[in-house]
Amino acid sequence: MTDSYEIRRYEPADRDGFLALFEEVLGGEMGAEWFAWKYEQNPYVDHVPIVVAERDSGSNSDSELVGARAFFPLTVAAGTDRYDAFQPCDSMVHPDHQRQGIFTRMTERALEWYDDVDLFFNFPNHRSLPGNLELGWEIVSTQETYYRVQNPAIWLSQPWPVESVARALARGYTSVRDRLADSTGGFDVVRHDHVPPTVLSMLAGSETVSQFHVVRDETFYEWRFENPHWSYRTVVATHAETPVAAVVYGRRERTSGSTTVRIVDVLPLADTERSLDSNSRRTAALSRLLDDILRTNEDADVVVAPGGVIPRSVLNARGFHSDSRAPLRWISSSSTHVVRPAGANPSDWTRSGRRLTDESNWRLALCEVDSA
Repeated sequence: MTDSYEIRRYEPADRDGFLALFEEVLGGEMGAEWFAWKYEQNPYVDHVPIVVAERDSGSNSDSELVGARAFFPLTVAAGTDRYDAFQPCDSMVHPDHQRQGIFTRMTERALEWYDDVDLFFNFPNHRSLPGNLELGWEIVSTQETYYRVQNPAIWLSQPWPVESVARALARGYTSVRDRLADSTGGFDVVRHDHVPPTVLSMLAGSETVSQFHVVRDETFYEWRFENPHWSYRTVVATHAETPVAAVVYGRRERTSGSTTVRIVDVLPLADTERSLDSNSRRTAALSRLLDDILRTNEDADVVVAPGGVIPRSVLNARGFHSDSRAPLRWISSSSTHVVRPAGANPSDWTRSGRRLTDESNWRLALCEVDSA
């Protein structure tokens, strides 16, 4: 059966087939604008980094795209060292062609073609995790995400009156948390209805982050937040008119009618190897920015925040709850951070003297995730 499938590199004529396959398998009508942003305009490669599986029916006119293994290239750094990193994403095999070894063959072929990449890292869910582990990826950690649920009815299949009651109860709870939270600190807030590359890259460049993290330069900011399915905004904390911290968040209104706000980037990124005063200043600035975001987005159904880069005390004070604890762990789907060096049989699992599988060696927000 596997001999009837050709595994090859993406070609421009495959775009419509890829989008149709995405809609069939992953359930989203993404569109040509999204594909252009994510794959054709990615500044870190000079080609579309997708491996496809084509069903060979004996003639070109009858060929059918039945699988794809795509990648989201980024530059990762640890201290001053930089690495080319590929994030596997949008992996799919048509239901009629599953259990034919297509996913494995596409991944193995990609590892052959991209053997000059320094590392692969991604965030599979519980369904796709086993396939990654079988092909040489190893677990770094379970990604902890925090949710501020402002309308619990989005997870309930009940009529409208239940939604109004649930929203009222949630609003009462979050209002109490907001009044009790400390948002002082002497910071002013500057709001942007876009992502300002110069301001953010300047803030990112003012610190040295020793852990593995995505490089946040102007190239990154000019491209990363052009995803047409999200509307991104930025809030910057200033002291004496000088930017000292920033948060980028995305807002998305879904066809179901629900609205999600997702905090995708946080600066300064690091809170280690600093003095206690610096850490306290960072915490106060982020608390001020989070307060502004929540006031602006009172109508959102849920606000999502990364667990690794915003102090837990700040999130808890604002009524955020971790998806690693009840009750959210019963209704949310967590993801797992996995990593793999390039090559068929990698032996060196360190970069910059740091073990790739050590959770403490990574500093991630949510902008590293291809779908945020």
